[in-house]
Amino acid sequence: MTGPTTAVAGRGSSGGTAARPARARRLRAPSWRDPRLLVGVALVLGSVVLGARTVQAAGATTGVWAVAAPVGAGSSLTAAQLRVVQVSLDAATGAAYLPAAEPPAAGWIALRGLSAGELLPRSAVAPAVDLVDRAVSLPLEGALPEGVRTGALADVWVVWPADTGAAAAGSLTGPVSGSARPGPEELAQAVEVVAVRQRSSALAGAAGADVEVLVPGGVLPSVLRALAVEADVVLVPVPGSAGAGS
Repeated sequence: MTGPTTAVAGRGSSGGTAARPARARRLRAPSWRDPRLLVGVALVLGSVVLGARTVQAAGATTGVWAVAAPVGAGSSLTAAQLRVVQVSLDAATGAAYLPAAEPPAAGWIALRGLSAGELLPRSAVAPAVDLVDRAVSLPLEGALPEGVRTGALADVWVVWPADTGAAAAGSLTGPVSGSARPGPEELAQAVEVVAVRQRSSALAGAAGADVEVLVPGGVLPSVLRALAVEADVVLVPVPGSAGAGS
């Protein structure tokens, strides 16, 4: 008599069928044709090129004119009053300044006060024939106000002498009778001081200065009349106006 037969399933079997072992995946070196590798190389090269151009642009400079010493408005401007400096400017900003390759033309005049070390803007100079204002020297007596200096702005006031008629006073409506003296009159506002030349005297308190200012053409006749009749001229500094140096 034959005994019962017992079937023993193999290890890892399912349903009596032996399972095949899984095959391990090998790591392979990336190929040069791998798109991911090509993209990475392109990014690295692009970064290097961009960085090199940025460093080169930052180190690039151009020569422009700068003011060597303070220059008053209305003064002639020559290459001797300027010096060349190397600066790094973008194209839009650099176009606003005079390059060293373009020397100032003969007869150029400063349209405003220029400070020492300031880059020379194109808008700050012009040929003398284009100027509307005229430089006039005003003799002033006594000590000058603190704000009257080269490059500053000041109002021009005048006190006419006694018996000054309308022909001299300009804005007065008729002759002044007797010994009456006209009151102060403002002839010009915010004129620019071109130069200040101090005068000295042996007499205490007798010192004064000759102050050269730019006078608009419209009020030039009144200013010249005041000088002709030896009227008292006073300069009143405009508060907050910056001088280029005395």
